[in-house]
Amino acid sequence: MGSIEGQERAIAALGAMLETPATPPPLLFHGPEGCGKRTTALAFAAALVCSARQGLDACGVCSGCQRVRGAIAVSELRSKSSSQDRPMAYPDVGLISVPPRKTRISILQARDICQSMTSRPFEFERRIYIIEPADLLTPAAANSLLKTVEEPPSYGVLILVTAAPWALPVTLRSRLRRVSFRRLSEAVVVRHLRAMGLSEDEAQRRAHFARGSLSLAADLDLQARVRAIETWVAILERLSQGERAGALAVAASEAFAGEASSARLSLELLLTILRDLAASAVTADPLLLEVGTSERLSGVAELLIGSSGQRAVLVDRLAGELARFNRNPRLAVEGAVLALGGVLRNGDLPA
Repeated sequence: MGSIEGQERAIAALGAMLETPATPPPLLFHGPEGCGKRTTALAFAAALVCSARQGLDACGVCSGCQRVRGAIAVSELRSKSSSQDRPMAYPDVGLISVPPRKTRISILQARDICQSMTSRPFEFERRIYIIEPADLLTPAAANSLLKTVEEPPSYGVLILVTAAPWALPVTLRSRLRRVSFRRLSEAVVVRHLRAMGLSEDEAQRRAHFARGSLSLAADLDLQARVRAIETWVAILERLSQGERAGALAVAASEAFAGEASSARLSLELLLTILRDLAASAVTADPLLLEVGTSERLSGVAELLIGSSGQRAVLVDRLAGELARFNRNPRLAVEGAVLALGGVLRNGDLPA
C-alpha cells in the first residue's frame, strides 16, 4: 500500500490497523470514482493475509497474495449456480460485485457472504470480503448484511467500496468505519498516464477533463468529452435565451441517456459546468470550461442555477437518486434540464 499515491490519510489509517493484532472492523471505503479505492482495498486485503509482509506492503508472491489476486472471480460464483435455495460457501478472500448480465448485487450474494463468515477460514487467519460497488447492493441485500456487520466474527473482515455512500441504507452505513478517499491531483494522474505510454500533451488533456479520476482519464474519449461539454453549453445558452425547456430536455436525454452509467457521467459533467458558471460570476477560475466560455455564460449563471443555487441543488439530487434508487436515466437527464429551466421544482419530486 505504501506505493499508492494521493491517499496519504487513508493509507495512514489502514496502516495503523495493520500494526495491531486486532481484526479491522467492517470498513466503508468511499470517495470519487477512479481515485484508488478498489486498488487500496485489494492491497489491504493482501497485506492482511501475506506471510512475508514488509511494513505496509504485501510480498506479492506468497499464497495469500496470489489468492487476493484471484479473488475477482468470486463475484461470478452465484451467477453460475443452479441452486438458489441455500447459501454458498465462498473462499477465504473474495471480491463480490455485480454478476455478468445483472444490474445489482443480490440478496443471494449477501447471504453467501453471511454464511461464509460463520465458518473459520480454510487456509488463512482471516476471511476477507470486498463488496464493490457497494451502492449497487439491493435494499434487501444491504439489510441482510446488518447482523454480520454488527457482530463480525473475530477472523472476518468486510470492506464496502463505493463512490456513492449515500446510496447505502443509513442502518448499514452508520455501522461501518469510514475510510475517506479524495480526488487525485492532476500531477498524480499525469504521472500514471505517462507511465502507461501516453505523451505529455495527451496525459495533461486527459487529466484536466478527468478531474482526479485515473480510471476515467485512462478510458476517456477526448473527442466525445469535448462534444459532451459543447452540447451542455449549447443547451444552457438556449435555456438562457428563453427556449422551451421541454424540447431541450428531450434533446439532452437523446444525447446522454443511453444507459444509467452514461447518464450519471453526463450529470456529473453538467454539475461541474454549473460550478464553473458560479465561479466565473465571482471571478474565480473554472475547473472544466475554457475561460472565454465561462465568462460568456457568467452573466446568466443566476438565471440557470437559481438565486440561491436551488436549481443546481435539484440537479445534484437527481444525479444522486439516479445512483441510489436506480432511476430511469432518461427521466433523470430530462429532469435536470427542466430544473434548470425552472419547470421542475423540488416539491415536484417524490419524498
